[in-house]
Amino acid sequence: MGKQESGFALKKEAKLFSGEEELKIGSLAKLTGVKAGTIRFYEKCGFLEPVKRLPNGYRIFCRRHIYQIRVCRLVFGGFVNRRLRKISRDVLQASRDWKLEDYRRASDRYLQAVEEDIRRTKLAVDIVMDKLQETREDDSLYTKKQAALLAGVTSETIRNWERNGLFRQRNQYEKRLYSQQELNRMYVIRLLLDNGYSMMAVKSFFQEFNGGGRESAMRQLMEPGENEDLIYRADRYMETLLETREKARQLCVMADEMEEA
Repeated sequence: MGKQESGFALKKEAKLFSGEEELKIGSLAKLTGVKAGTIRFYEKCGFLEPVKRLPNGYRIFCRRHIYQIRVCRLVFGGFVNRRLRKISRDVLQASRDWKLEDYRRASDRYLQAVEEDIRRTKLAVDIVMDKLQETREDDSLYTKKQAALLAGVTSETIRNWERNGLFRQRNQYEKRLYSQQELNRMYVIRLLLDNGYSMMAVKSFFQEFNGGGRESAMRQLMEPGENEDLIYRADRYMETLLETREKARQLCVMADEMEEA
């Protein structure tokens, strides 16, 4: 949904609402397309401003709640890593308190943070490719403890990577020694995981790199696929970041619309 479409959706909601000063939860759910249970969850978590209740306990919502629910949908509907999740809390809080200048600043900051994560991820992928394509000959061998120290991880982490098929499986009693090439792979694995890629995505990346080379592996990390099954597509970090950027842009657009509410 682009900027124009987002604005149309919100204006449509506001127009539908204009004939009533108050809405019960069923009407609000129908108006916003959000289930009543989800609206109650947003309220329980403190993402909506206090909701008026009738003597019989029924919730009564106002126009602002339409926008606050919309904010929640955009924040929770997009992918967020731990850093972005933390920043998005300011957007939710400003929306809840209806502090529109704070909301504008928070949504702009959130968009900038998403843009920065996209830039960092693209840079990380470039570093990954350069590291994997180093061709220098080096006969160095490292114990698991030495490799873990150099890669900045624990020995158990390396064992976990082996169990997940990121390195060849050693025999039970085989002494674990790692080549420089395998150490380079450890650097790459850590970098990709630190940048938000899942273990499944990293494994798929190496399979693509080994079979198709640099360009094919780059597409694996950076470009959304068209015909992949849902589970696989959901594991695409860059794709979800790009989707989150679009949602962050919609949050910024809403700043002007909320001022007119």
